Amino acid sequence: MRLTKKGYVAAGCSTVLLLSVLSGCGGDSKQANGTGKEKAKPAGAAAQSDKPLALTWMRYEHPTQPLDPNSKIFPEILKKKNVKLDVQSTPQSNYDDKKKTLIATNSIPDVLLVKQDDLSNFSDTGIFLDLTPYLDKMPNFKKIMQEFPEINKNKMDGKLYGFPLTQKFAASQSGQVPVIRVDLLKKLNVPTPTTYEELYQAFKKLKEAYPETFPFTSRAANGLTGTENLINPIAFAFGSGYTNTTGAKVYYDPTLKQYKFGPASPEFKEAISYLRKLYKDKLLDPDYASATSQIWQEKLSSGKSLYYMDNTGFGANFNAALKKKDPEAQFDMLPILASPKGVKRVQLYQLDHLQESYAISAKVKDPERVIQYMDWLYSDEGVRLTSWGLENDHYTMDNGKYKINEQFFSQFKEKPDPYTAMKSVLGTGYLGLALHTDDSPNVASQAKEMLEWTEKNYQFIKEGSAFRMAYDPPFTKDEREKLKQLRTQLDAYLTQTMDKFIMTEGAIDKEWDGFIKQAKEKGADEIEKIFNTALARVK
Repeated sequence: MRLTKKGYVAAGCSTVLLLSVLSGCGGDSKQANGTGKEKAKPAGAAAQSDKPLALTWMRYEHPTQPLDPNSKIFPEILKKKNVKLDVQSTPQSNYDDKKKTLIATNSIPDVLLVKQDDLSNFSDTGIFLDLTPYLDKMPNFKKIMQEFPEINKNKMDGKLYGFPLTQKFAASQSGQVPVIRVDLLKKLNVPTPTTYEELYQAFKKLKEAYPETFPFTSRAANGLTGTENLINPIAFAFGSGYTNTTGAKVYYDPTLKQYKFGPASPEFKEAISYLRKLYKDKLLDPDYASATSQIWQEKLSSGKSLYYMDNTGFGANFNAALKKKDPEAQFDMLPILASPKGVKRVQLYQLDHLQESYAISAKVKDPERVIQYMDWLYSDEGVRLTSWGLENDHYTMDNGKYKINEQFFSQFKEKPDPYTAMKSVLGTGYLGLALHTDDSPNVASQAKEMLEWTEKNYQFIKEGSAFRMAYDPPFTKDEREKLKQLRTQLDAYLTQTMDKFIMTEGAIDKEWDGFIKQAKEKGADEIEKIFNTALARVK
């Protein structure tokens, strides 16, 4: 099997992470002068560099990969770059609330993980350091920008305020694809669903056989509410959509190649009616609006829920947990299901995380040293350390390929997800301290179903039934201000109303037309127009 940056070539089992970068001036602090000795430094520079650069660093903590304050790479970062990190982790479930509070009070840490809409909403306030004047001092990052031109979508009026999370290589392609307990379907002689109506009938059989379960469950994650994460894949699958990746109430339609306000379409109403039917028949988890990632995972890995449309990769962890009690237990992907109108499509995640960036506080004491460190994280040396740890201790080189050190990895093999448990201890990877990650050593350690699901997801793309999520286009200052105003009016109203339509008998029939009218009065059409105007500038 051969895997490449953009996908898989041979056995069809690759995934997500992008790019490689040779370190320019951010690599080894010892520069060769022909003798193998370190170049002499001016006395003032030496004195300054002898004092560690102390950085407060804040990001969310994913439940599958806790951030260890004693991560193995911390001492190596201090040794190589003289940077001392104080990592402030916050559970993913309430990270957005804490982040917004810090931004509102102008008390952010030195380095803060933000999303694309944070940069859009707050860059004009002056809270984030403008990176543009420093670009010529960041050779590694400039190479990344050339490799990922979509980074330019993160610019505000031509200025860049964040270091995006990029990927050289990922070991799996995941997305919002239907995943179900196929062992239970087989046990109950339920045919594999091929349509959403057949899925509904399968849910009813499952509920009848296992009345304590709620077959379909969802979660709040990645900056989106539980309601948004529930509706997004269903609405898209029915031929419409709900939100974009930043939660704005428009979605990018890959067929029309434009942004649309989904609720205005009849297909969206069909999707909500479908969810209402599931909720009424107790086939949908009643806690969908408030369930965190941790609660969601517990339900699926314990048999309390039996179906999800979320990150397909989680299924391998659920299988490992379930098989401890029932060797026959098995989550597996379904084929792309047909909507009532015959639509067959799903959304997959991008092969990078450009919508997430590390922003630097404008109040940081030594911006140039911070810039140098951030640039180093994109270098070859920085990528190796923050992706795999220390050579020989945590990985080795085998015929030019990176290989996980089996002796080190063996201590994690009994964990539900051995690879993320290892990365938690190391502090590595996209959910650790990396800015540019390479996940290639993970391929060999992946669960069999993960490789199979990756291959299927790539096949869906080839067939034209799977589409990767789109990043927002860059907006002008006036557009950003208008979007903030309109979204304040619209977002809360839509979330509240969606829950009412899903949970309340008769609400769709009685109130839908009035809801659409109210949504338009609160700016739905204007938001759609702003997005498409901005998109037209970058086409």
